[in-house]
Amino acid sequence: MIARIVLLVLLPITAGFALIQRRRLYAIIGMALFSLLLASVFFLEHAPDVAITEAAVGAALVTFVYVLAIRKTGRLTVAASEVPSLIERVGGRITGLEWEILDRLARRVGLDLVVQFMPVEEIEGALLRGDADLGAGGMILDGFNQRILRCEPHLPTARFTVRGPSEAPPIEEGPPMAGYLADLVEAVRQREPVHVRLDLARFLALSRNALDAYAVLRHEDEAGYAFAIAPSRSDLQSHLAALLDRLRETGELNRLIERHLR
Repeated sequence: MIARIVLLVLLPITAGFALIQRRRLYAIIGMALFSLLLASVFFLEHAPDVAITEAAVGAALVTFVYVLAIRKTGRLTVAASEVPSLIERVGGRITGLEWEILDRLARRVGLDLVVQFMPVEEIEGALLRGDADLGAGGMILDGFNQRILRCEPHLPTARFTVRGPSEAPPIEEGPPMAGYLADLVEAVRQREPVHVRLDLARFLALSRNALDAYAVLRHEDEAGYAFAIAPSRSDLQSHLAALLDRLRETGELNRLIERHLR
């Protein structure tokens, strides 16, 4: 009798737990527990055949199907170019200003955040193909496909052209960086020929090496870092805009910038 009462009390509690979860995986776990508790109630009511069916179908098969269904839809997939202070891997974990913003966005929409690092020039294609939901990592979206969605820039930046070695000013504007920043840094360390246009974060990372053999041109145009959003994810555009507005209003965005960039 006591066991039956305990199970009957736990049923609505477990159902409520499943209903209030923002993360789909936790909701599915709650549903599986509900099915197991319900199967136990059936067993105590002397209906073992119904209990076995509930456990096999409700707790096992249905849970398995739901987990398969959310393997992709339960994730917020970000294609990112690794940039110091913005989004980078440090000691086995990811950190940076944009990582913190993305982490808050993932919790806001109830999804698991997954970051795939790739060369900066591959991010646009990943978004257009639907392989990623967002693009991050010091993105300046002036030349991006018009189908790519975007929000207002979250951080101002500047642009620089680096050319050399032994290049005498004046120099012409270089092409945007392609590939990985680490490869460009290594090229400068080895004093290899370089002609590239960089944003401020990448330029600062590069300037930690001696640039005395290279000419540097700072461009006068204004620019800002923004997140790129896949054409099919207009819902993320509205969520991200609301999140950035709140971070600005509360002053938290400035605090994050101070922590990571100052």
